[in-house]
Amino acid sequence: MPKVIDRDAYRIELATKAIDIFTEHGYNGLGMRGIAEALGVSKSALYHYFPSKKDLFEASTEIVTQKHSLYGTADEQSIPTSKADALHAIISTLDSRFQGEMVLLLEYIKNRDPQDIADDKLLQKADSRFMDELATIVGSEQSEQAYALVMGGLLLRLLNGQQTSIEVISDWIKNMAKVNPTS
Repeated sequence: MPKVIDRDAYRIELATKAIDIFTEHGYNGLGMRGIAEALGVSKSALYHYFPSKKDLFEASTEIVTQKHSLYGTADEQSIPTSKADALHAIISTLDSRFQGEMVLLLEYIKNRDPQDIADDKLLQKADSRFMDELATIVGSEQSEQAYALVMGGLLLRLLNGQQTSIEVISDWIKNMAKVNPTS
């Protein structure tokens, strides 16, 4: 009897595994053949689920920008309820993959004009989800400043060999937004 495969679940599994591959190799680092090899599937099987590398990248981005992924929690786990804990979780989660994601992002937008980047629906969706989560923590009026502090703080942390702690970055944002550590 042939093995029954839940097509949607397997598609999600492939896209989830591809996140690490994109983060390690960049968007242009591997073609579909290389991605298929890294996933341990045939190229034809990968094309069966994703007609193009762009489709796979979009599915991976969809997964990594889901609410639980932003906080580094499994779907069945709860997201931190205090604003201070939520802020720490979202910064820590982004920090764990920051270098790879920045390389991937810069490669993805390389040689594109500003309007093309501004019109990119995938970037808009990813940006919107992150901003929405920050807005729930610091308020929508200060979410852009918080975003800038997260990105700038994590870049500083990357460049100074992690001398800037997650707690310091979190404190900058809490002080800016006047987030009560116990709220």
